[in-house]
Amino acid sequence: MSPTLAPFYLDWRFWNAVVAVLALVLSQVPPARLLFRRSRLRIQPYDRLNVTHWLGNPIVNLHVQLLNAGGRPIRVHSLVLELFPDDGTTISLPAQTYARPDGAPGNFLFTPFSLEPDKQWTNFIAFFAPLSMNDERSSRQVIKDLRADIRAKIRNLSKEARDRDEFVEGDAKLVEKLQEFFRSHRKWRPGEYTAALKILCEPERASQVRKFRFTLFEADIQDLDERAARYKFGAGAYFTDAEQTEVYPRIKHLD
Repeated sequence: MSPTLAPFYLDWRFWNAVVAVLALVLSQVPPARLLFRRSRLRIQPYDRLNVTHWLGNPIVNLHVQLLNAGGRPIRVHSLVLELFPDDGTTISLPAQTYARPDGAPGNFLFTPFSLEPDKQWTNFIAFFAPLSMNDERSSRQVIKDLRADIRAKIRNLSKEARDRDEFVEGDAKLVEKLQEFFRSHRKWRPGEYTAALKILCEPERASQVRKFRFTLFEADIQDLDERAARYKFGAGAYFTDAEQTEVYPRIKHLD
């Protein structure tokens, strides 16, 4: 007579195997608390921003912190800073570059990136609108001509004059072209500005808009405009102006 086999569910080795398989499966999936959390992005801009320009073309540098507070990865496609001065116009400035996280000189180009759950992305972002092809071509040409003119004049200086390391003025016609370019692209005016920082994400429900206000005073605009007076030396055009002025208005959050 053959021995009677015990039911498999009474075999402790069977349950050990079940527990091991379950542990392996569960280790490969996110915790349940993440599975039931919807895609959610939290955004926090710093309480001040940096306002400047290049040949009049407006630039805003803003410290931004993004946190994925949801349970799914979020793909951040773009950031755009829309400004609404009190004169009824609109200035749209897409994110273009951000500071290197290691503090080294130079910037990284802003490109789409992904945020895993509970991860954050914090950077100092430069927002500005690219010049049109015609504007870029004309500005590069006049800057090139101004640089060549100033360098030629420096070569003709006496040794004593070169040793004094004084600034040399470029040709008046070339300087006027730069000044005209500045005036035609100048957007900053004194007054109140409403801003909307728009973040386009995938999934779409994770997209966010953060609104705030800031003020540019008459003195701020004067400081920004004074930079144009140094274009005659090439400062702020083909080399960095050591006396370049930037202003730092305070942000008033609206939501």
